[in-house]
Amino acid sequence: MEKIEPINKAAGATVGERRRTRRYHLLTRVDIAVAGDSNVFWGSMSNLSWTGVALCARQFLKAGQRVTIRFRFQGEEGQEVVESLAAKVIWRNGDNTGLEFDPPLGTGSPALKQAAHLVAHLMLKEA
Repeated sequence: MEKIEPINKAAGATVGERRRTRRYHLLTRVDIAVAGDSNVFWGSMSNLSWTGVALCARQFLKAGQRVTIRFRFQGEEGQEVVESLAAKVIWRNGDNTGLEFDPPLGTGSPALKQAAHLVAHLMLKEA
């Protein structure tokens, strides 16, 4: 268990926090590589779930199109970690696009191993 020492219980502030594992912060920018295209585009994440991601991207993506999404994490010391997941475009409205992970991040999915930091981020948000 992490040790957290409150400065002021009413304020909820903490000092002296010791972490067992490094923290990585998910950046909202994602890279999008369209299947069969050598160009990589970028978008800004609107929301994220176990089944997919909604993002804003100026690149025109068609429903049913297959892509690879690269998520970027920044560690406490500035190091970058990149994780990639396959996805399919399921909807588009202007610059907003919905992508469904293929396969989804479900129990037993091989995608869980490909995106350990992303899974940890989702679990932390649910806790």
